[in-house]
Amino acid sequence: MGDTVGLPIVIYEDRSLLAVRKPPRMHTAPGPGGGDLCAWVFERYPDVESAGGGAEGSSAGGRRAPREGGLLHRLDYETSGIVLFARDTRSFDALLRQQELGAFRKDYQAVSTASRAGMPAGSRPRMAVPGGLDAKAWTRARDRLDPRALAAMLEGARSEAGLGVASSFRAYGPGGSRVACIGAGGIGPIYRSDILACFEGESARSLEIRVGLSRGFRHQVRAHLAWIGLPISGDPLYGGAPDERLRLYAVGLSFEHPETGKSLSLIADP
Repeated sequence: MGDTVGLPIVIYEDRSLLAVRKPPRMHTAPGPGGGDLCAWVFERYPDVESAGGGAEGSSAGGRRAPREGGLLHRLDYETSGIVLFARDTRSFDALLRQQELGAFRKDYQAVSTASRAGMPAGSRPRMAVPGGLDAKAWTRARDRLDPRALAAMLEGARSEAGLGVASSFRAYGPGGSRVACIGAGGIGPIYRSDILACFEGESARSLEIRVGLSRGFRHQVRAHLAWIGLPISGDPLYGGAPDERLRLYAVGLSFEHPETGKSLSLIADP
């Protein structure tokens, strides 16, 4: 996978929306230190700052802090990829409703390394198997740290309904810095990460995985992949192999345009 570290890049804009590729090691939302993606966008597109949770608030209930303006979703500090902003309150409200209905699709691409570690800590069960796969076969391949077998199993079954990872979540660790996956019998909403594609990576034991989700939770893709024994490289919080950065990329967004009503898909190279 390629990697571009530096300034944000605008990849799409019209009078209702703005999509920006966030580089790694940049906060999405405003913080005390500045230098975040919102600040970069607001300086260049002042209308975004007053959209959504801005000075006039949002008729959808003001679910974003006023300082976040038209920001519709976040990426972790280390994650690069597409972030979408609304440029007016009407578009902000419409896209929030799509998120609530599960009609706002996000695609991620990750580099993972097979692991027996049983992450993330605090999860029940300790490790899981992607839905739709034979549990014994998956566990044998994972315990052998065999990326070719794991990739073949995922790629061979990905067209089958149900291939993915699903759980509820709870905060875990000091200050709730991590999340733990809770399987059957968990309390709270169920969040699902669909496995869209998988193939062997460039380095030993690594795989490249494409994941899609319609409803997102903090650290969802990171925790779900770790839960099935494929933690993302560069993610020590969830047992990932050492790397110079977190190998997680937000590569696609699909939703209905709030003004035209037509389907819109945005893609950014990882």
